[in-house]
Amino acid sequence: MRSKAVAAGLAELVLGACCPGCGAPGPGTCAECRRQLNGTPPFIVGNLAAGLPPVLAAGPYADRLRRVLLAAKERGGLGLIPLLGGRLAAALAALALESGRAGPLVLVPVPSTPAQVAARGVDLTGALAQVAARRLRAAGLTVSARRGLAQVRRPQDQAGLDRAQRLVNLAGAFRPIGNRVRGQVMVVDDIVTTGATLVEAVRACRAGGGEVLGAAVVAATLRTVGPGTAG
Repeated sequence: MRSKAVAAGLAELVLGACCPGCGAPGPGTCAECRRQLNGTPPFIVGNLAAGLPPVLAAGPYADRLRRVLLAAKERGGLGLIPLLGGRLAAALAALALESGRAGPLVLVPVPSTPAQVAARGVDLTGALAQVAARRLRAAGLTVSARRGLAQVRRPQDQAGLDRAQRLVNLAGAFRPIGNRVRGQVMVVDDIVTTGATLVEAVRACRAGGGEVLGAAVVAATLRTVGPGTAG
C-alpha cells in the first residue's frame, strides 16, 4: 500500500497527474471511482424523443461519470476508453436481456465528425463500441462493432436547441454504409440528452436494412433519467 501511495505522490509531483473522476492525486482513475462507476446498474432512459426503441444508459451524466467522460472527450483521455467501454458493455448487456435477443448482434456507433476525431486523436464512440464488443464476446455473445453510418451533412451546434429543434437539425444527417447495418443492430453513443441523435441513427440503420433492437449509451443527462433500472 505504501508503494502505491508513493507512486501516486511521485506522479502528482512529476506529471501533475490526478484522477479525472475525483481529483485524487495519482495516474489514471482511482480505485474508488472505478468501484463506484462499475457498481452503478444500467437503467432504461425515459423522457426521450418519441418513436425510439429502448435506450439504456450505464449511468447518469453527473458527478464522477460526467467528469471522466469529459476528460475522455475534451482532454485526450485515451486511457479512459477501457473503463468507459466497459460501462457501455454493461448497458448493452442489459439491453440484450431486455430485448430477449442473444445475437448475432451488430453494434453501430453514432458517427463522429472529422473535426471531433482530429481534435481527440480518436473516434471516441467507435473506440468505445470496439471495447464493448470485446467485453460482450468474452461473456459469450456473438457481437461485432461496425462503422455502419456516415454523416451526410454537418448539423449545426446542438447547444441551446430544444428537442423539436434538434430533431429538425439532425433529420437526414446520417446514411447507412453499404450493408454494414444489416442484422440485429444496437446503436451506441457516449451521451444521450433528448434522443434526437439516436432517432436519426436508428432511422438510418433501418433504412440500411437493420433490425434495431435498441440503443445504449455510457451516460444519460439528468433531465432524461427516469426511475427504475433495466430488467
